[in-house]
Amino acid sequence: MPDMLIPPITNDPSKVQLARISHVYFEHHDLDKFREFAKDFGFAEAEVAKDCIYFRGYGVDPYVYVATKSKDGKPRFLGPAFVAASEEEFQKASSIKGAKVMDLGSAPGGGKIVTFSRPDDTFFHVVYGQEERVMSKEEPSATHEQQGAFNKPFNKPRLGKFQRYHPGPALVHKLGHFGYVVPEFDQELEWYTSNFNFVPSDILYHWDFSNIDVLTFMHLDLGEEYSDHHCFFMQRAEPHVKKTFVHHTSYEVADFDTQLLGHDWLAKKGWESVWGVGRHVLGSQIFDYWRDSSGFKIEHYTDGDVVNTHIPTKRDVVGPFSVWGPEVPKDFGDKSLETTG
Repeated sequence: MPDMLIPPITNDPSKVQLARISHVYFEHHDLDKFREFAKDFGFAEAEVAKDCIYFRGYGVDPYVYVATKSKDGKPRFLGPAFVAASEEEFQKASSIKGAKVMDLGSAPGGGKIVTFSRPDDTFFHVVYGQEERVMSKEEPSATHEQQGAFNKPFNKPRLGKFQRYHPGPALVHKLGHFGYVVPEFDQELEWYTSNFNFVPSDILYHWDFSNIDVLTFMHLDLGEEYSDHHCFFMQRAEPHVKKTFVHHTSYEVADFDTQLLGHDWLAKKGWESVWGVGRHVLGSQIFDYWRDSSGFKIEHYTDGDVVNTHIPTKRDVVGPFSVWGPEVPKDFGDKSLETTG
């Protein structure tokens, strides 16, 4: 087999510096049904327009998920949006070949967006100038009546106070990451990492061929500042997969109790569990994957790792994806939709 290795990737000032992942765009064949799912998943509605709903978390982003009604009945993922670190960085993104700049005046928070069309009807967006939300000083919850510190065997800081909860959805804080499964893996990885400050946190190679890298989890290099272990992952598609597809999108929730209460809530509402609850190896997140009303995989996570420029990229063989939890489904890596698009 020829070498298919990911080359060394580092950040430098010539690349567009992105500050964080912001939101994603999806089309759904039944917007009302997705709206029902979104409420049970823990999204809040930021704004409702004709055939379009902006969903937010309780973080700074004016919205984390844009759902529109598909005109031909086929659900689609229309790409992630990342926030440019400055006006200058947004202008750098605007000068990349193929960039299309538009105004976001009608969307919550306003701002501007530059969009790139990539192979197989995939898209990538950079935004700037959005008015951020003013967050509450207290973290909101739909499930926690009273929660204190965790009493451990040798240290019990929660003295005379009780943990009290009730059923409800796991409220979403922010969009954490997304991932593509890509036939043109090497070319697309080169485009993303040569133009933007994506740097691999971990690279995994094939269990039978150590010269074939098959998956990378990437973070935004913010220098000394820490960022999530990954906001973007890319997986090399198997030979029979001819078109790029989104594997899943993932949203942060507050803690382990929120995670489990949210799991029970979604199950009682009749939605389909994909995999979870469990603890990942790379990234360390406690995960819980579900299938939304259109069949897209969507994840709650909590307690993820953070890294900065001093944490080196690690390379290892593909191994177990969880420390504990249910066995990973055999079709977990597949594209699975009620209506394929």
